[in-house]
Amino acid sequence: MEKTKIETLDDFRRLEGSQLFISEPVSITQQRIQDFCRGTLNEEWIHWDSERARKSYLGDIIAPGLFLPALFPGMFWQHMAVELPRFIVKGIEGIRVFRPVLVNAQVFSSVTLASVLERREGVEVHYQIEFFEVGINEKIAQVTFINRYWDT
Repeated sequence: MEKTKIETLDDFRRLEGSQLFISEPVSITQQRIQDFCRGTLNEEWIHWDSERARKSYLGDIIAPGLFLPALFPGMFWQHMAVELPRFIVKGIEGIRVFRPVLVNAQVFSSVTLASVLERREGVEVHYQIEFFEVGINEKIAQVTFINRYWDT
């Protein structure tokens, strides 16, 4: 797979408003959900108790609401090669989960470079990420990641 290469701030400006990539599907396994929950100290039964979850209105274990946004960095680096000397993650905004993600689902993301804001030094880039489940034509979650980049 050929990655989109970012070597200058002008590369961001040129890509503003365009879709950067559609990621490969990621399997949402029980192990992956529970590893995430361990790391965030999330002990809610809906992520751990398969039997109880299957009897609930949801029908099975679900991923936590912050799980999908946490997948984005891995998806990003599979498709992007940012070769600038400095950058930071400035923030995450607008996390929306439209429906639960059940264990064993496969999800992918569509990533758009929504905006490039000029700063005194460098630029602030807003990535709009929409998550979908394979085989279902409806958005299941969305989030905006905000990164800051400098070329010196």
